[in-house]
Amino acid sequence: MSPERVALQLPGPLAGVRVLASGAAAVDALRLEHARAEGERQGRADAGAALDAAVARLEIFEQQARADLATTAVELGVEIARALLRGEIQHDRHDIERIVRATLAEAATGRAPCVVHLHPSDHARLASTKFRSGTRLEPDVGVARGDVHVETSLGVLVRDVDGALDAVARRLKEDLA
Repeated sequence: MSPERVALQLPGPLAGVRVLASGAAAVDALRLEHARAEGERQGRADAGAALDAAVARLEIFEQQARADLATTAVELGVEIARALLRGEIQHDRHDIERIVRATLAEAATGRAPCVVHLHPSDHARLASTKFRSGTRLEPDVGVARGDVHVETSLGVLVRDVDGALDAVARRLKEDLA
């Protein structure tokens, strides 16, 4: 081959391509083509790395969104239950006698005297109901409808709708963790 004509073998993605060129311009063109091919390879590698990083960020976002969705669902469910319960209580469709008896059982005072504080409307509904001896029912405007406060020698046991719903929400959120 004459010095004016050069046969070059290209590396990388252009391997196997044989180029015949002449002079310094041909060598420069080949170098330029090699640099372009190397730039494309590096660009694809950089784009792949950027795509992998974006996918990793999206996976983290998805996990957080799922956790947030579950927490929001618990909060929404509890608030719906609260609204439904308050509606039932407002229309006197709650079993206040059963609630009082369950609260007395939980107080575990046996036959010891106790005072059960109830909202005046709940108190009126239980006016003719008999409880164990030593149990006195008292109307109390400070007690919400549907709630029961049992005063014993050991202290006061409070059973309230909002507290019960808050406890349910806490347990459900703990289960999500």
